[in-house]
This record gives sequence, C-alpha cells and structure tokens, in this order.
Amino acid sequence: MAGSTMDKGCENCTKIKNCCTKNCFFESEANIFQQLESKELDFLIEGKQQICYKAGETIIKQNTTSTFVVCMKSGYAKVYVEGEKGKNLVVKIAVNGDFISGGGLFNGNVQHFTISALTDVDCCLIDASTLTKLFAENNRFAIDLLRNHTKQNNYLLTKMVSLTQKYMPGRVADTLLYLRKEIYKQNPFTTRLTRLDLAEMSNMTKESLVRILHQFKDSKLIKTQQNTIELLDEDSLLSISKNG
Repeated sequence: MAGSTMDKGCENCTKIKNCCTKNCFFESEANIFQQLESKELDFLIEGKQQICYKAGETIIKQNTTSTFVVCMKSGYAKVYVEGEKGKNLVVKIAVNGDFISGGGLFNGNVQHFTISALTDVDCCLIDASTLTKLFAENNRFAIDLLRNHTKQNNYLLTKMVSLTQKYMPGRVADTLLYLRKEIYKQNPFTTRLTRLDLAEMSNMTKESLVRILHQFKDSKLIKTQQNTIELLDEDSLLSISKNG
C-alpha cells in the first residue's frame, strides 16, 4: 500500500462507526454484506482501513501475499494479469460497489491479479481472516460470498472464450460494448483507459487495436475524440461481437 493516502473524507469516515456500515456496504445493489447481523457488521468494520489511492497507484500486486480484500467505494481500477515480457491482460474494470479479493481469499492469500487505480480510488480494506470467520459462522453470508466468486469465475470464463475464439474485430467490439454497458453506462463515455489498456483488454497489440478502431471509425460505427468514445451503431457492433 505504499504511496496510498487518506484524504479528509477518509479520515472523517474512520471516526464514524456507522459510516462504512451504511455507505460502503449497503449503497450497492449487489453488495454481499446484507445477510450480516448488526454485531457481525461491527466485527467486520472493526479492523477495516479506508484508503484513498491516487490514479496510477497499485492497490494489489500479483503474486504477493495479501491478507485483505478490497471494497470499492468510488473510482475506477483495472484488474489485470501480469504476463511475461511486460505483456498484460486486463480482465475487468472495478467500479463502485465491487468486492475484490485478488483471487486469494480461499487460496492462501496469494494474489493472482494486479489491481491499479485508473482514477482516484476510495476503498475499504477488510482483513481476509474476518471474512473467513464470518463465512464459517453465517450460512447465508457464505452462500452470497460463494455466489459472488462464482459470478466472477463465470465472467472470467466468458472472457477467456471471447479472447481465444474471436477474431480481433470481435474482441474490440466486446471491449467497447463492455465499457459502454457495464462500466460507464452512458454513450458517449470518457475513459481514463489508454489505447494500450484497451489493447490489453482485447488481447492484442496497441498497433492492432488502433488499426481496428480506425476501421470502426471509417465504417461510422464509433466516433472518438481524445479519451471520449461514442458508439454510433451498437447493433452493428453487437453483430461483430456475436460473429467474432
């Protein structure tokens, strides 16, 4: 957590016991903590830390041992696998309300992904041992936690199929539609992702990504201006995605 900071909002939150109970855990419709009783929530937040990361800072580092999980309060972060020779694969974008374990919660706390902040990120770090204790004692919470992990695993499986079975235009279409529908939920959208990030989300070189984006622009499928992207013909992009 080197380089992370606690801003004024974070500091104030740590002094208010109910802040994280209400804001961190209950604002998201997909939160996994709704099955916890009041005393269990107190136990959960007792040792939590609220940290603010600046854009570009690393939240979790792949192949390190980490004893905490991340609950996103605000901001955007990229979750990626660091490959050999500096080649990375961005597997998802983390947003407000996401619960991220780095893949190590039930696997010796060894992190399988690197997570870095795309924007300033406000998040809570929760000790993994706290979660495993609640997992063992609260069956309903255990089911929701397992559902969360299954959902993440299913997403990664779908992502793997897309990256291995589709041609490059289909993969770029998938990336653009994912950002439009799942992350920013608006059109046009402005992103902090670089062209290299988009290429690493699509499992291709930056040069190939740029070439396909130009093809999409020439075909009037998208319009770009610096970091703003507008999908002009989503139906055609969906067809490209479906047909690979």
